[in-house]
Amino acid sequence: MKIDADHWEIYKERVRSRVVVVEDSKLKVLSEKIEQGEALRVIVDGRVAMVSGRRIDDNLVRQAINLAKVSQNELSEFPSPEKLDKVMIYDKRVEKLDADALKDVGESIAGVGSISSSQFSVEVIEREITNSEGVEYEERETSVSVFVEAVFKNGSAYEHHESRKFDFSPEEYAERALNLAKIDSRAEKIETKAYEVTLSPIAVDQLLSNALYPAFYFENIKRGRSMIGQLLGKDVFGELTITDDPLIHWGVNSCSFDDEGVRARKTTLVERGVVKAYISDLNHSPDVLTGNGFRENIASYPSTNPTNILLEHKEKGERSELYIHAFIGAHTSNFVSGEFSLKLMNASIDGKGIKGAMIYGNVYELLSKISHFAGKERQVGYTISPEVVIGDVVVKC
Repeated sequence: MKIDADHWEIYKERVRSRVVVVEDSKLKVLSEKIEQGEALRVIVDGRVAMVSGRRIDDNLVRQAINLAKVSQNELSEFPSPEKLDKVMIYDKRVEKLDADALKDVGESIAGVGSISSSQFSVEVIEREITNSEGVEYEERETSVSVFVEAVFKNGSAYEHHESRKFDFSPEEYAERALNLAKIDSRAEKIETKAYEVTLSPIAVDQLLSNALYPAFYFENIKRGRSMIGQLLGKDVFGELTITDDPLIHWGVNSCSFDDEGVRARKTTLVERGVVKAYISDLNHSPDVLTGNGFRENIASYPSTNPTNILLEHKEKGERSELYIHAFIGAHTSNFVSGEFSLKLMNASIDGKGIKGAMIYGNVYELLSKISHFAGKERQVGYTISPEVVIGDVVVKC
C-alpha cells in the first residue's frame, strides 16, 4: 500500500474486553468482545486530515489525501522516533483470567446484598503506531475495573476502582457502597456555615478533572480560555504540587508513548504552589512536546488529555469530621474561571449522613486553603491522591 502524501501516520488499536454484570444482587451477564480498528492521518502541503476504519486500504488512503487537500487544519510533520522509557502496564495474569474466575467475581459482588447494579470489566489493549518519520512503537496494557451501586431503604451510593492488575477485592468496594448507602438512608440537614471538609479521592478527581485540569491544556491557554497562562511563575496553590506523570509503574493511565507517537514524559505543572507548565497534544504544542495527545476512540482526532495527575502536599494528618465521598454536577464546573457549584453526595459528619448540602466557590481559592492530606493514596480517574482536607469551606444546606 502506497501513501502518496508528504507525511503520514497509521495508528492501530485492538481491545479485548470481558464483562460481568450484576443487577439486583444477581449475576446477569458474562460477555466477551473484541474491537479493533485503524486510523490514518496524512499531511499534504501543511494540511492534515484523518480517516479510520477496521483496516486501512487504498480507498481510505485516497480519501485521506483528498480531504487533506481541502482541510483547514494545519500540521507540519509527525514526531520523529525517540528512545522510550519502559513502564509496567501489562499483567499477563489479567489476560489469563477465565470465565470461571469472572463468574466467581460476579457472585462475590452479588453476595454482598442490596447491590442494584455492578459491572466488573477486564481489558487487554494493544496499541501500535508507525509514521513516515520512522516511528514504530507498540504497547500492550491491561485494565481491571469495578463499578458498584448499592441501595438501602431510601439511601443509595456508589464506589468504583480501576487498576492495571487484579490486585484488589471487588466485593470490598461493594461493601463500601452498601455502608455508604446505609449512612445515606439516615441523612439529615446540617447548619449552613464554614467547615473543615475532607474530600475523598473520588470527589477530588471529579472536581479537578472538570474545574482545573483543562485549564492546563495549551490549546485553552492559547485561546484565552484559561487563567493558567496568566499565572505561570506565580504562587497560586499554597503548598500543593501537581505533576502529570505517565511513567508511574502500574498507573491507570501510564504509557511509554501517546496516541500520536510522542514519547511520554513527566511534566511538573505546579511546584509547591507555583504554576510551572502546561500540557499539549501535537497539533497545539508551541515548542515542547509533552506527550499528551490521546484519542477518545479510533475514529476521534487526538486531543489533549492528562495521564496520571499526582497530587502532593507536605502536611499529613487526620481526616476532618465532615467527609465528602462524591459530588453531583461536577461536569457543570467552569474551568475557564475555576467557578463551581456542587451538590454533595454521600457526605457525612461524625458518621451521620448529610442531605441537601452543597458547596460553591472557585477552585483556585479552594486549593490554596488545603490544610493537609489524610489516609492512603489512591488513583481515581486521572488523579492519584489521598484524602484532601480543606479548611474554611462554606457548606450550604
